[in-house]
Amino acid sequence: MSDSFFIPTGDYLRQFIGNSMIKAPDIQAILKSRGTFSSSTDKVVLGPLLVKTGISPEEFELLKEAIQSKEDNPKIRTRNLKWNSDETLLSALPFDFDFSNLINDPFGVISIDNVPSFSAAGDGKDPNHIIAEVTLKRTDKTKNFGDDVSFHNGSIELKLTNNNVDLRLTMKHTSKETANVLNKISTRVHKHLSEHNYIVDQPLQQILFGDFTNEARIGFLLELARTNEMYLYYKDMKKVTFSPDDDLKDSRPKEMEWFEEKVKNLMFKGQGLDTSLFFIKQELKNHIKLYSVTSSYELNDDEHQGTCTVTICFPEQEENSELMMEVDNINIHRKMPAEQKSKIKLDILKFLESHKLKLHEKHKS
Repeated sequence: MSDSFFIPTGDYLRQFIGNSMIKAPDIQAILKSRGTFSSSTDKVVLGPLLVKTGISPEEFELLKEAIQSKEDNPKIRTRNLKWNSDETLLSALPFDFDFSNLINDPFGVISIDNVPSFSAAGDGKDPNHIIAEVTLKRTDKTKNFGDDVSFHNGSIELKLTNNNVDLRLTMKHTSKETANVLNKISTRVHKHLSEHNYIVDQPLQQILFGDFTNEARIGFLLELARTNEMYLYYKDMKKVTFSPDDDLKDSRPKEMEWFEEKVKNLMFKGQGLDTSLFFIKQELKNHIKLYSVTSSYELNDDEHQGTCTVTICFPEQEENSELMMEVDNINIHRKMPAEQKSKIKLDILKFLESHKLKLHEKHKS
């Protein structure tokens, strides 16, 4: 029987409800809609009530939506090009842009669950600001029912800035599979625009680990992390990952003699790490490869009261590793839907985005 018509019962339903993305309030909402009330807020107590009574197709859909809406944190990467046309982006990238054959998966684990196309972003009034959204479906039959299918959203957003001189590509992904698909779309977009002379003939501009000297990379990451923008206020640096630069021929400063050659990288947690000796003393900064910083922020305006942590990193820790930013944790003081929290996370990343490119120009080699 098709999965579309399968409603879990018994042990299958127990496995499904056991999904970590289904929370006690999700179960409570279904029970309340039936007129069933419980003084418990514990999923261990509430779950068996649904297992005993079963669920309707409508209730099954509600729980599936709860799983799909609570996916991994969004991460963004940005690339840049120079625009060289009087045409709009919307006319340059037509509705029938080629999104075919983006996935090469002979095992059928990954598939595209929607029909991607470019359309005007935001309120739809700016033809020079467009977006295409992609939803991937991942099926893993080795997992319990309810955990065997997951959905991962991504998007590629293009916007002309600086009086239509600069073209910015922003890719949002929530999984490695989504990132791979978006990289392919980005390559196709670049090829299409180049072949039709919409852009200056040059490679995509990315922010890479190898763009900086050791000292400049520290300056770039720390200055970007300390950003205050809109309702986002920097508080503290909580975690850093770095390693000694074994490629340098000159001897290490005495403060770094305790590093052994077999140490590849170190992660430190604490407070005020941006004022650590390693990031202040000149002779130490030249010997440090800084890969990642995680900082805490306060969210403070009339509509946003809370805290969050943001990681800014070069995840592959190699010369061609591309900068990535992610909101690791967000705590809003008032209750709101998961979709609205996701939007705030993206807004935070876009606040940092506005500073990232300027700082790259300032600090790159």
